[in-house]
Amino acid sequence: MSSKDEAARNLARKHYQVEDGLTRIFRIKGSAEVEVSEAEPIKLLEVNTTTVPSGVMPLNFGPAPASGIPYPSVIVEVTPAEFEKIKADELKLPAGWKIGEELPKSSVLGVDLI
Repeated sequence: MSSKDEAARNLARKHYQVEDGLTRIFRIKGSAEVEVSEAEPIKLLEVNTTTVPSGVMPLNFGPAPASGIPYPSVIVEVTPAEFEKIKADELKLPAGWKIGEELPKSSVLGVDLI
């Protein structure tokens, strides 16, 4: 696992710990050529039951090395209904971005959720 992958899991873990409404987190990926760059931010799509519908609005954050996140990040937070629209291609992610792997709560928190 690359250090960027580890940082993405760490970022997802931190978000699950502080955001009660988060139900799912996915990596957002660009092209392979873009993703290998150290300057390319970690991009997460967060499905949150307590957020308000606002469409796809990427929020950019700088690196936070003291928190174990040495890369910049971009968070896109959507409602469950907006997530369904993204999957149905009715709501678009920015050009070149695709939904990647899911970072399940049980996986990143290291707990068995039943």
